[in-house]
Amino acid sequence: MKLIRLWGILLFVLTSCNFRSSDLEEALVLAGNNRPELEAVLDHFKDRGKVAYESACFLITNMQYHESKDEIVLDSLYNSYFIHTDSLYRGIFSKIPLNEQKEYKGREYDSLRLTLGDIFNTLPAPQIKSGVHLSDLQTVKSDFLIDNIEEAIKIWEANEYDYRKDFDFFKEFILPYRTTNEYLAHKRSEIRKMYESLLVDTASIRTQIEHYKIYVDKCRWINHHTKPKGHLGIYDLFVPKFKMDCHNMTNWSCNVLRACGIPTIYEFTPKWTDRDNRHFWCVSPDSIGILQPYTAPDNNIREDWESDIKYAGKVYRKTYGAQKNTPYFWADEDEFIPESFKTPLLSDQTFRYHQTITLRLPFKVDSHNNIAYLAMFTVDNKLVPVGWGKIDHSKHEIIFEQVPLNTLFFPVCYDADNMLPIAEPFIIYSSSKLKDIPEPLTTNELPRNVVDVSVVDGKLSFDKQTKWSDLKYLTLNCDTSQKIRMHLLRKYPQKRRMKTFYEKLNGACLLGGNQERGEYDTLCTIKEMPVPYLQEIAFENCKQYRYYRFCTSNSEPVNIAHMEFLGNYSPNHNCAIPTALPVFSEEELVRQKSCQLYRINGVPIRTGSKPEYAFDNNYNTYVGAASIGMDFKTPVQITSIRFVPRNANNMIVPGNSYMLLYYDGEWKEHKVLRAEHQYLDFENVPVATLYWLRNLTEGKEELPFFYIDGKQYFLHIDTVLL
Repeated sequence: MKLIRLWGILLFVLTSCNFRSSDLEEALVLAGNNRPELEAVLDHFKDRGKVAYESACFLITNMQYHESKDEIVLDSLYNSYFIHTDSLYRGIFSKIPLNEQKEYKGREYDSLRLTLGDIFNTLPAPQIKSGVHLSDLQTVKSDFLIDNIEEAIKIWEANEYDYRKDFDFFKEFILPYRTTNEYLAHKRSEIRKMYESLLVDTASIRTQIEHYKIYVDKCRWINHHTKPKGHLGIYDLFVPKFKMDCHNMTNWSCNVLRACGIPTIYEFTPKWTDRDNRHFWCVSPDSIGILQPYTAPDNNIREDWESDIKYAGKVYRKTYGAQKNTPYFWADEDEFIPESFKTPLLSDQTFRYHQTITLRLPFKVDSHNNIAYLAMFTVDNKLVPVGWGKIDHSKHEIIFEQVPLNTLFFPVCYDADNMLPIAEPFIIYSSSKLKDIPEPLTTNELPRNVVDVSVVDGKLSFDKQTKWSDLKYLTLNCDTSQKIRMHLLRKYPQKRRMKTFYEKLNGACLLGGNQERGEYDTLCTIKEMPVPYLQEIAFENCKQYRYYRFCTSNSEPVNIAHMEFLGNYSPNHNCAIPTALPVFSEEELVRQKSCQLYRINGVPIRTGSKPEYAFDNNYNTYVGAASIGMDFKTPVQITSIRFVPRNANNMIVPGNSYMLLYYDGEWKEHKVLRAEHQYLDFENVPVATLYWLRNLTEGKEELPFFYIDGKQYFLHIDTVLL
């Protein structure tokens, strides 16, 4: 009995708050001259209880993996300027309900906003020092860390977290003083004070995020005329967005929300399934505790799931603590690791976004590597590694975990830094959702009984007791002995975002009047969602008008790329042959009749910024105002309009040259055709599982496709039933 008590006491001592692990001791050694600062943090919390001390140990142990990418030095005038921005927000919006703030765009503040822009644009440019790669161990001081931990402990206590259930969650979602590589210019308490009156003690996480989202939006509205000369750290949130800046926005949004007690973490995809870009977003729990994604600060939880995030490829969490099951620790000492996987701060979260399986793939390559990778296709004919698997040399197989269904992957490994294919590209195909695998965004934990399958002789091999008959292992096999004729209409699928623009045009009206600001008659109303091509709407109109206007019914932007007004020939106006309507087949070309009307040109009405973009014959430009119009100087009778809504111009464009490729171990050229109309017909095409249509004239967006029963099915986008 005494022996048991002695072991209990020893176990308590070894796991007590003040026990220092070898990892912590190693971190203190690596800190060098900064070690006294970190020792001061440990001393500060050694008698504050288990949670406080272990929080300090966790942060310091993992600081060696963290650093700031750039050092951003701002003149103190920036602080004063953004304090003033905050005051203006509160003065303008304090009495306006939150749901009304979102749409508010009062013109009475235009002169004030212009003045603010002039003031901001005189501020000294930020000093940005790049290339200074010093670990946080050597640079972060005790007062900064103590402030962060004290603030986090307040949140722990306010939420009455339980150590056994919540500490691991707390360490990653609340405790960290940084998100990724942002410059640490503000203590956590300073960030909290900026936002606490807006975000603290509101009803729910969703409501808090909505406050944050609208606050940032209105601060950007106030600062509409500012022209930043470089990144401003946390103040980037308050100015018009930098292009492609979701990484920076996610960093600062995580820091702001955590400082105010909202559990938040950073997740990302190395590549979309339908685009080559990466994307980064925040994650927070919903009302029942399920973690939900949102691209902050523009969206609330799950708000952009359907439009964007559900199309992510593999998904990773950027953690604060090092993860042992990463290439950083698994790779052999001299083994090459792709840049995106050189950090230990990665946790695979693909299982929360897709139905996934564990796949065991034969490994027959003579290599001493410990890691193989799954790569995805890009339009510049390169492969981007997006996932990793551990090589089991004793079993001659690679274990890839969390492989999403219905996604094309290219298995590769590296010889030095040269990427080598190690197996045929494959898709784990399923015609329906599998009941045994959780659906997206329904669980926070990887299931214990994952679906685990092996590839044997080119087919999936299942456990003897279980078989998922819906799963198929598809590779890209090409049969050059068989030929088909292909009729193609696009090089890239219609964008989801564009569809929302077209939906908002339903109900838009064409108006006619003889006074620019007087009364107008309604001539026609769009009653169906437009298509992304040039289309014609004819209407009955017996009158002549000087002004014609096209406007949406809900004050949404018209998003018109091109519009033409058609009528009988008028000797008093500039008349021209209208642009021909699109032709999608030889049959349509035979049936097409010549147009008897003329395109009548006038002067664009100044309805907003760049109204001429709707009439410049360029389908790549568009007008974002709520209306567009034409002043014909003298009245004229218009009886038809032809227009193209905003689009990405990913259809077949007459005059452009296109190359068709097919996959046969590699991408091989079939033929180049110059488009005369809005379609292409290729003859004698080898029967392959995957094709790729490249526009050699213009445009960058392209996506491989299957061709089944005379129809294109774009990879990862269109549902294919096999």
